[in-house]
Amino acid sequence: MRAALHVIAGPGPGQLATIAHPRADAWPVEQFGALARAGVNVVVSALTLTEQQRLGIGDTATVAAAYGLDFVSFPVPDGGVPRDEAVQVVALAGRLAGQVRAGRFVVTQCFGGIGRSTLLASTTLVLLGIAPGEALSRVTGGSDLPITRDWLFDFAASHPARRPEQLADTA
Repeated sequence: MRAALHVIAGPGPGQLATIAHPRADAWPVEQFGALARAGVNVVVSALTLTEQQRLGIGDTATVAAAYGLDFVSFPVPDGGVPRDEAVQVVALAGRLAGQVRAGRFVVTQCFGGIGRSTLLASTTLVLLGIAPGEALSRVTGGSDLPITRDWLFDFAASHPARRPEQLADTA
């Protein structure tokens, strides 16, 4: 069974989406082909090393590269907010915002496609100049994720909106 892309309205010219882990043990090879055909350039996985081992993800980066996709592993514990990793989350989201500004299609992924991937996508949108409430609405369709919401609003309050030329420096 293939996981569906949830494409998020953004400021472009690139695109941003979230995706859940396909409901199988490992990423089927054809999933990467489908992502490539959909125009995806970058897949960011927030699965932990334990989840990757359990799901049989070993050569995912190699398989993704064979389809022309950049695969970024960014392990974040499920159900948690990476306050200790906030600097890394912001740095990665800054790079992803740079990718979107450069016209690339970026997909964030976690097991369910609603927690860790939402945090990364929402933070990326905030760095692209979208207000936190609007960013969450675009990513979740209005669902309330209190942990993500609280983290995102705290982040936005402590990080003023960045100008496009500042984002280019983080790409």
